[in-house]
Amino acid sequence: MMEDGYYPSFDNGYILFDFEDNTAVVEYEENILSVRLFFTIDAEDADALIKASNNTMTGSLMVKPAVMEKTGSIMFSCEMMCDTRRQFRKFFPRSLNYLKEALEIHKVEMQRLMTAATSESFGTVHKTSILHS
Repeated sequence: MMEDGYYPSFDNGYILFDFEDNTAVVEYEENILSVRLFFTIDAEDADALIKASNNTMTGSLMVKPAVMEKTGSIMFSCEMMCDTRRQFRKFFPRSLNYLKEALEIHKVEMQRLMTAATSESFGTVHKTSILHS
């Protein structure tokens, strides 16, 4: 990981490192290695975040978003079979590329949804102001 420019820390058996302004968590269980990112859900934007996450899942082959209701967050997870350290070295950069692509899909989708919501609210204000003229 350090060869790729990531400096991990360790917490309760998990590997943590900074990635794209978030903390990534690496987990390994039953020969499945996963890299996960967590985002806090703002109550006002929750619907848009969930829609954007669903659209991210359909636009990304390897990244699965999931709503974590107990923690009020969304998790992006990239998982692959990984039996050896050599496979980890192959898997790790690829998983980060998949996560980066998914983050970009999510960002574009959030911008689209927020722009649509803003346009709808301006349209409503405009119609109201015409009625009162």
